[in-house]
Amino acid sequence: MVTTLTLDLNPEPMSAPQARHAVREFLTTAWIGADIADIETLLDDALLVTTELVSNAIRHGSGHVVLEAAADVVEGNPTVCLECRDDGQWVSPQGVMSLFTATDTSADIDDGGRGLQIVQALCSEVEISHDVPGSVVRATLP
Repeated sequence: MVTTLTLDLNPEPMSAPQARHAVREFLTTAWIGADIADIETLLDDALLVTTELVSNAIRHGSGHVVLEAAADVVEGNPTVCLECRDDGQWVSPQGVMSLFTATDTSADIDDGGRGLQIVQALCSEVEISHDVPGSVVRATLP
């Protein structure tokens, strides 16, 4: 049975850890009955994806941020779809990087710009929609 969680988040840095905590509690309950030995690794991956989606929405979007999670256990295998929406205008990761020069050594460049790559590496499916007001990123694990 699919269970869902919806979080309305403020566009502030503390929203990412708040979302991560809520998703941890949600998945711990939703995945009861899962039959995989390494469920902690999948949970850690889901929490990392949660952090990246919310952080990117706050950093690159604007206004209200909504995170939705839909979890299920199918034949003993846990799944979760995380969807993060913001009111901002989509800028591709390449577009963000092109705003900086090759000689720019700011910490923002050195410490960022890898979130979507991390999400894509951890998820079985990632969809990005930016033809609606705002941006929507949907990521499915495993």
